[in-house]
Amino acid sequence: MSPDVKENLKGLTVQEMEAKSVEIGHAPFHGRQLFRWINQRKVSDFSLMTDLSKDFRTKLAEKFYLPQVTVATKEESKDGTIKFLVGLEDNEKVEAVYIPFEDRNTLCISTQVGCKMGCTFCATGYMGFTRNLKSWEMVDQLLHLPTPKEVSNIVLMGMGEPLDNFDEVMKAMAIFQDPMGPKIGKRHITLSTVGLTNKIQKFVDTNLGNLAISLHGTTDEQRALIMPVNRKYPIAGLMDCCRNLKFKSRRRVTFEYLLIRDFNDSDEDAYRLASLVSDFPCKINLLAYNENPFIDFKRPKDERIIAFQNILLSKDLTATYRLSRGRDIAAACGQLRTAETTNKKGTPAQRAELAFPAASLAAH
Repeated sequence: MSPDVKENLKGLTVQEMEAKSVEIGHAPFHGRQLFRWINQRKVSDFSLMTDLSKDFRTKLAEKFYLPQVTVATKEESKDGTIKFLVGLEDNEKVEAVYIPFEDRNTLCISTQVGCKMGCTFCATGYMGFTRNLKSWEMVDQLLHLPTPKEVSNIVLMGMGEPLDNFDEVMKAMAIFQDPMGPKIGKRHITLSTVGLTNKIQKFVDTNLGNLAISLHGTTDEQRALIMPVNRKYPIAGLMDCCRNLKFKSRRRVTFEYLLIRDFNDSDEDAYRLASLVSDFPCKINLLAYNENPFIDFKRPKDERIIAFQNILLSKDLTATYRLSRGRDIAAACGQLRTAETTNKKGTPAQRAELAFPAASLAAH
């Protein structure tokens, strides 16, 4: 029997795995054992699951199969960052990035093949959008990429907009932290969004991880130039959403602010940014633009970045400057794009115009 007439058993929660066990005549606890074999012991072959009965393994193999992502290519940066080109079951590809730090080892995971958002500073936006990833394809990036050390932190900041693939991403996040699975705590998992205001509180309600929002502009006109999503979800509404978030634990929003030379890195921008977030708890994570061949933006000079940060600090805001990792192998933020993909679907601006018409900005 070929895999295409069998059912994929990966990407299921413990409860769903228990139901599958009962479905083929076995007890729910066998489903829990199966979940652990797949998501903790990282086994993708029923015959190797030695504490399961032979009858159970036989029935599993008759009805189900266990696909696995592959590593198409791997590049290592001089700073230890590793970029993986990940092969999927249908021959599509995404990128994932392993980033080592002194106190943690982070894996940056993709959630979509390409992206719909059309951010002009991001190389992924030039791919267009192909499809959402399934939960198992996200979990497999953690389980089956050959990282030098065990991953301690996960960021959903790779290719794609996580909240645009809400249900599958939430399922993957639940599996990441399951005590019978990888056991990565919610404090060590961060989801980054461009600011889909209609889904942010829904994500916070799941209590599955930290929230980071890509801001990158201090006026609607400025932000909409590089992030067309701002036409549908302008800054004022986004700030109101963040101001009124109801966290279930002691958490705060992190704003990511990408500094682009002579575009959004002025003193005036810093003061406007401080004013936008001054009345609710948050953290501002500054990043310097990582140059890519698709748009002629430039990285600010270090002294400009420090001056920008100092203004925020003078306003009693928490503002950190995060050094980019993996720039020499195009693995830094905004640089991910599968090498084989050619732009056949127009520029990000042309595609984004369909999803977020420029006229919609004037309506707000």
